[in-house]
Formats: sequence, C-alpha cells, structure tokens
Amino acid sequence: MQIKYIMKKVIKMLINKRVLSIKSQGMSMIPLLQPYDMIYFKKISFNLLKINDIVTIQLKNKLITHRIIYKTNNYLITKGDSNHQSDGKIYPRKIVGKVYQVKRNGKVFNPEDLYLIQSTQYLQEIFKIKTVFENEKIDFVFLKGLPLHLYFEKTYPRRIYADCDVLVNKKDFLKAEKIIKKFGYRKTDSKDKKVENNYFKIINGFSVVFDIHLEPAFLMTQFSGLEALYPQKLIDQLTEELLKNKKKVKVNGETFLILNTYYLILYLALHLFHHNFRGAFRYQFLDTVIKKNRLSINDWQKIASTINEYKLGNFVYPVFILLKKYYQSPIPKSFLKTIKPHNFMNIMNFINFKNLNIFDDEPRIRAGITRFKNLFFLSPNPWWKKVMIFLNLQVIYSILWVVVKRLFRRK
Repeated sequence: MQIKYIMKKVIKMLINKRVLSIKSQGMSMIPLLQPYDMIYFKKISFNLLKINDIVTIQLKNKLITHRIIYKTNNYLITKGDSNHQSDGKIYPRKIVGKVYQVKRNGKVFNPEDLYLIQSTQYLQEIFKIKTVFENEKIDFVFLKGLPLHLYFEKTYPRRIYADCDVLVNKKDFLKAEKIIKKFGYRKTDSKDKKVENNYFKIINGFSVVFDIHLEPAFLMTQFSGLEALYPQKLIDQLTEELLKNKKKVKVNGETFLILNTYYLILYLALHLFHHNFRGAFRYQFLDTVIKKNRLSINDWQKIASTINEYKLGNFVYPVFILLKKYYQSPIPKSFLKTIKPHNFMNIMNFINFKNLNIFDDEPRIRAGITRFKNLFFLSPNPWWKKVMIFLNLQVIYSILWVVVKRLFRRK
C-alpha cells in the first residue's frame, strides 16, 4: 500500500509539469522506442491529439508510452507497437503528454523524422522494382502498401510501415522473383508457395518487405488445395479481374498501378477477413479510401454485384458493419442489405461478433486457429463439402501440431 501511495504522489508531481522526460523500459514500442531511450513529452490538449501520436498515459499507477490507434470525442485507445493487446479506453484525465523527441546513445531525434526517412527509402525501393517490372512487361498491380497510402492520404505514414503487397500474373512470377533477388532481397521461406512469397532486405536499419501474391490471399496461405472451403475456379477468375481492373495514379510525380475503386474496396475488406477482422489501421485506411472516392449508390451496387458474384458476402459483411460502427463510414443501407448473408445470426455467433475487439491482435498460433475457424464456418460451400477439408494432409498435420503444442504447454 505504501509503494502504491508513493507512486501516485510521484505520478501526480510529473503530471503537473508541462515538459518532462522519462527513461523507456520494456519492449512494447520496438522498433520505434528501445529500452533505456530517454523520452521527452509535453502537455497537449486532448482535441489536438491525433491517431498515431505517441503519448504517455497513466495506467494502474504506472506511466506507459504507447501509440494512439483510435480516437473519439471522449476517449482514445492506445497500444504498444509490438503488443498484442491494446490498453482499452483512455480518457483525457489519464493522458500525461505527447512524445515530441527521443534521446538514444547521446543523439536526439523526433519520431516523425524516422517515419519520413523510412517511407522515403521504402518508396525509392518500390519505384526501382516497379520500373524494372514495367520494362520487362510484367503484368502486376499494387494491392496495398506505401504508394496507396501516399496517394489517398497525401502524406507519409506516421508509423513504421510494414510491407508492400504486389499481385503478379503467375506466368510472370519467376521473372519477377529474379528481379527482386537481383536487388538483394531474400525470401523468408526457401519454398515456392502457390499463393504468396515474401522477400525482405535491411536498409539503414529498416526492414523493407515485398509480398508477391499470385492470387488474392484471403484464405489460408500456408495451405494448398482448399477447394472444399472456397472454389479455386472463383479465385482464378477474381485474380484475372484484379489484374484487368487497375488504374494509374500519380505519387510524388511517378506513376503507379493500383486496383480500381470497386476492387480495391473489396480486396481491403477481404484482407481484414484474412486478419480475423482485426487491426484498427486497416479499418482506418479502408475508411479513407471509401470517403475519398465519394461513391454513389450505383458504385455501391457494382461492388455488391461483385461480392455476390464471387460468393464473398459471408467474408466481408462483418467488415462493413464494423466500419460503420467504429468509423461511421458512409456505407448505404441498401448495399448492406444486398450483401447480407442469409444465415446472418449464425455467422455472427460463429465469429463471436459481440466480443470481437478490432484493436487487439492475436498470438500467431491462436490467430491461425481463428483464421481456419472463420474460413470453415463462413465458407459459402455446403456443409458436406466443407468437412472434406479434414482429409487434407496439411490440415491434419496442423491440427496435430497445435494439439501437441498445447499439451506440452500444460505440462
């Protein structure tokens, strides 16, 4: 009790200061903040705080420095960049200040400078590779990543950017891989995967990652032959449509190929399904795309038609419901009615919709289990066909691996 009382007094003294500093501890903000960094923060009005600001908050008699991932007029939600769980609702009285600079090994920097440096060199790499792709007549399109962010948000990302997803025609895959490797990128897995291959390179301490997709990867990328859960014929047709329906956009004076509006919204919704309907930054970006395009009712009808044609309603309907709930995205009721699954209540129960927290991530194994469960229950195929998936050797092996892993943990 005495320690708690002292901590409260110390925190109260700190909160009363306008500018202060503390030493970073723990790994929750890796790679942006490292243990023993000196963090400088200052008081700021709640109204001036924005998503992606780094703030120091008071939580359970501790001072914690995390990123803002969501904000309303009354509260915000923070989360450590490398944490699975968010910190829940943080009200103005719990906010101590906003980080404006960091001192590491005697050098002082502003986090904004790191974001700008990383995105600048990332874009340079993307430009070099896409230029060679174009010269070699490779059929490709950017599904998501930095070029789209810069095009729609008109500024560099205020966080360390993750990866760049590129859809490449299967006939051009070997040529595309050869080009990427020529630029010094290494494959994260030695095997050639049917759906997606990942390549990375470290530049000035930052990781640059290209995910080369051979089809829209919204199923289980580690499994092949998921015909029992979703028709491969439809995936092949959708892949062909995505490669056909692209448009040119200008980013920093350079031209990039991205998906047209209808297919981009559909792909980003499928991407959220692939991530078990989680990730505030994914919803935020999809919301930005929707609002920037100012879609008409006719536009939404075309998106709905594509969703129904490819039997994707079960997968994406929850995404649009969550967009309206958290971001007030201008999604027409007529659109939602058109794509609403017939067994709506069962679907909501299957994915535990009431308790779904879009702000928290899941550990890798649990995320994989949830992904398979969602895919199985939300699959448009009839039940007799879905159960055939359990004859798939990869599925059997994965189930046994998870069971054994859990048994060893209990011991």
